[in-house]
Amino acid sequence: MDVADRVQIAPLGYEYNRILEPIYEYNADTVVLLRHKANQDYEASFQRDLVQTLRENDRIELKERECDLFDINSAVTAFVDVIEGHQKEDVLVNLSTGSKLTAIGGMMACQSTSATPFYVAPSFEDKDGSRKAPSDPLVDSVGEMFDLPVFRLSSPSPDQLTILGYLREQNGATKKELIQHARDEELKFITDTSSKTEEGLYRLLETHIIKPLREQSYIYIEKDGRKKRVYLDDHGRDALRIFPSPTFE
Repeated sequence: MDVADRVQIAPLGYEYNRILEPIYEYNADTVVLLRHKANQDYEASFQRDLVQTLRENDRIELKERECDLFDINSAVTAFVDVIEGHQKEDVLVNLSTGSKLTAIGGMMACQSTSATPFYVAPSFEDKDGSRKAPSDPLVDSVGEMFDLPVFRLSSPSPDQLTILGYLREQNGATKKELIQHARDEELKFITDTSSKTEEGLYRLLETHIIKPLREQSYIYIEKDGRKKRVYLDDHGRDALRIFPSPTFE
């Protein structure tokens, strides 16, 4: 059986351990470093040490890709290009090691692809292991200031959010129960149709609710005896926290 290679993408910011340790922790086979444009880059000695350490590791294939680490469009393009070049592999994206703009760009790239983002929190500890606040600001100087574009997240429809809320309250439900709840709440996918047959209502539920929510990993279905039950997935819980609840007049 073929096992997919593990690919890890990390912007090469002014970091060392937050780049290197996840590579070892997640057993990356291939590492792709996103480097700032060569004509604008100011490379630190510890960055050179990091690159050399990876090059000397016989188990890891090291690749590098240039982009503007302070431009969202450039970062998104770089992330997507690398991810699409490794479609058959398991791709992880380190969002913690470049600029905040590369973190935004990396998350956007992961939303439109199958890559998995992760974050490595910094640890401020004294020699004895106790937490210690940094004595100086992490960055002293201020550079260019500029506006950023606003990106809208696509929300589930009001009908879909209502069903997600019901699944959370009931800890799962059958499709029959979902149809009854949709009737009770007078959801649009029920009220806006002339279909009254049971088969027609199940088709409407599948088309407007079940299929799109499963594709977004908001719900999952499990067999319970002879019946199948629909459950809220973790992404569905996230959606209920992120998006406003629908109101009905």
